[in-house]
Amino acid sequence: MPLLTVILTPGAFDPSAQARLARGLTEAAFEAESIPHEPGPRARGIVLIQSLAPGQFYSAGEPADARVRGVFATLQVSAGVLDGARKARLAAAVQAAAEAAAPDRSLPIVTSLEIREVPEGSWAQNGRIARLPEMTATARFGHLLDALVV
Repeated sequence: MPLLTVILTPGAFDPSAQARLARGLTEAAFEAESIPHEPGPRARGIVLIQSLAPGQFYSAGEPADARVRGVFATLQVSAGVLDGARKARLAAAVQAAAEAAAPDRSLPIVTSLEIREVPEGSWAQNGRIARLPEMTATARFGHLLDALVV
């Protein structure tokens, strides 16, 4: 049940490229969380994209709008869903998704991914605390289903 918040540098991706990026990031998160190719669990994959306005991106204290295409993402995930190997594969997949979505290769693409693991009992959805066993049953995290005891 990926929830990705993405900030893009000014002009980095046109609307078509943003759609490709959203699809690529969603697939990367689905793979990391081992969510099956089923409409129900996949309907919960959410990507929120914000593009910075010109003049709002700096690197080393200098304007950097025209120097790189930046994709700065935060993934919120329940603690216990991703182990170290899954996180490493996700980081590589986020970079690959950004590169594949770029409209051209005129600027280098940099990505930053923060994985925020939400502690058990600290994630609320639709007015209720969503616990990992319940989320596993809903999202069908493939690698956690065998251990599921509801």
